[in-house]
Amino acid sequence: MYPIASPSPAISLAAIALGMLLFALSPVSLAADAAQPMPAGIEATAQTLDPSASYKEINLKELVARSRTELPGQRVIFAPMPIRFRATLAALPVAQKADYLLTALSMMKVSNPPRVSQRIGLDYGGDKVLSAYIEEDVARRLAREIKPGQMRTFYAYHVYNYSRGPALLVTSFAE
Repeated sequence: MYPIASPSPAISLAAIALGMLLFALSPVSLAADAAQPMPAGIEATAQTLDPSASYKEINLKELVARSRTELPGQRVIFAPMPIRFRATLAALPVAQKADYLLTALSMMKVSNPPRVSQRIGLDYGGDKVLSAYIEEDVARRLAREIKPGQMRTFYAYHVYNYSRGPALLVTSFAE
């Protein structure tokens, strides 16, 4: 009899190779390959989402296209990366469970996670509106200051990827 829990060596090697490939294609490894320093506020242990971090300007349409995972339900978590981008507010804040986001931040050892219980819709010129988590204080300010249809610069942390693209946590916005 063969042990039930013992995978074949070929399956084990395939799993290791797949893990290495996913890491090699992740935004964290791509940043390292480009010989860029890690963004401020990202350390291996007890990191915080640093509001003074240097936010890298990105094209949100390109980020969405390259961040989509192939399988529904599949998520790729990595160290939160501070980004900024231009987008049009498509939907004001609405209630949103943030359990998975907070679990991902905990896995990355973020010591002071933000309070998150809402999401907003962002029109970035793609095929669908992108939903993004938004920190509670920022959501209140956004609801007072911006109307749907207005374009702004958003500051966010890219926390993980899933089938719809990047999971973003909006921490601020500006003209």
